Amino acid sequence: MKDYLKAILSGLLLAFAFPKFNLEFLAWFALVPLLFAIYTGSARRALKLGFVTGLVFYFITLSWVINTLVNYGNIPMVVSWLILSLLVAYLSLYLGLFAYLINRFSKGHPVNIFLLAPVTWTALEYLRSTHSIYGFSWQGLGYSQFQSLPVIQMASITGVYGITALIVLVNAGLFVLIHPAFGKYPAWQNFRKRIAVSTLLFLLACVGYGKWTLSQVPVYGIPPVQVALIQGNIPQELKWNPAYRNEVLDRYRNLSFKAAVFKPDLMVWPEAVTPFFFGRDASGTEYVIDTVRQTQTPLVLGSPALKENKPALNKSTPQLYNSAYFLSPQGAKLGRYDKIHLVPFGEFVPFRSILFFIDKMVANIGDFERGDEAKLFQLGDHGFAVSICFEIIFPDLVRQPVKQGASYLVNITNDAWFGRSAASYQHMSMVAMRAVENRVPIVRAANTGISGSVDAYGRIIEATEIFKEDWIIARIHPQTAEPGFYSSYGDIFSQVCLVLLPVFAFIGSRSRPPETFGWG
Repeated sequence: MKDYLKAILSGLLLAFAFPKFNLEFLAWFALVPLLFAIYTGSARRALKLGFVTGLVFYFITLSWVINTLVNYGNIPMVVSWLILSLLVAYLSLYLGLFAYLINRFSKGHPVNIFLLAPVTWTALEYLRSTHSIYGFSWQGLGYSQFQSLPVIQMASITGVYGITALIVLVNAGLFVLIHPAFGKYPAWQNFRKRIAVSTLLFLLACVGYGKWTLSQVPVYGIPPVQVALIQGNIPQELKWNPAYRNEVLDRYRNLSFKAAVFKPDLMVWPEAVTPFFFGRDASGTEYVIDTVRQTQTPLVLGSPALKENKPALNKSTPQLYNSAYFLSPQGAKLGRYDKIHLVPFGEFVPFRSILFFIDKMVANIGDFERGDEAKLFQLGDHGFAVSICFEIIFPDLVRQPVKQGASYLVNITNDAWFGRSAASYQHMSMVAMRAVENRVPIVRAANTGISGSVDAYGRIIEATEIFKEDWIIARIHPQTAEPGFYSSYGDIFSQVCLVLLPVFAFIGSRSRPPETFGWG
């Protein structure tokens, strides 16, 4: 029973390290109780303990899913809890597998634990986060440190997964340092000292690199780009109600006129802001174009889009996309980006032939199709790219346009689904990490917030309150240097961890039990 209490404690410490609690220091020792719990006993028991840690962690930090399903998916409370439980159970399996592998292959040896723990956790987190359709990067361990600026600067090399690995390495080092079992044998005492020194050196090196990076004051030879971010705060239940169509459009028009007084270089409206198909609905489209002409400001806006597809027999099949349009100051369409990574059950129903009785949360229209390429838009001397909502949580997807030359990024989203929960703050923490990874600023327009900007070092410069009608002028300095290491090469660090995992597991499996050494 004591070991299960330790597992629960680890889950609680992990949960409180994330927004909105933001006690990020807890992450640095949150896994120590779990490591104590799984050090002895069978690997199967370790799997259960890790699973319990995951249950506590994810039930707390993903509790906002209930609000989304009940209030916007019209799913009964009992069924919503069942869906959340399935999601939490799936994610908790990764923590269970982490605990299983550490127990199974470390053989209780301090060096094996120290080497296996960060590699195993990072490899598993990478695997669950990267599937092109079903990947789920939410609440990756590294995101807990988004406010610890010196710590997260290494993400420009390793991605967020390097932050994850560092946190787990420190946890493993602390565990080896304080567990009494490692004081039983003289040789292990030496291992423990070396591990403690190595842990401290790794931590100091990473933080030192971060502090040095932050101390390098950039010299900007050109004026900043001014971006007007418009937050209309349209309740989700009214967005697609025809009776409120004019009110929605008028609100964005009026806010845009207020922001246009400051002569921004670009204006951004949120995801799916138009309660119609832009380009198909003549009166609605003309209203938006007229607004753009009067503000004389280029506009990025989100809207559902239809595309005709003629696969065979000359039959036209419309395909639906969640899109972002880029309009010139004269209202001409300069480009369109179609969302690539869709939200399961939000924008499409996976395995629809089996789950025929479930509908997606974006009502009144059919399943969305996936876009097929990142788009680079040009504004003046700078290229920029747009990501839509959920896409910002996927490191490899976001880096692609930066690799192609984007100098800054625009994220449009509708976080009204989350209600007044921690989800909007969790979402923003991932925006900050994408900025650091790619060393480019990011501006973000959200229907109900959080709208704001993040500089290339992860500092959140402006941020609106949630569920408030608002607008802000973000002043950003686009990146003029060549794409950095992570933008250019992606998740090499995580892939190295994938390779090292079986290597370290094999080495650990060959270790002898401590009592056979004859030490002590």
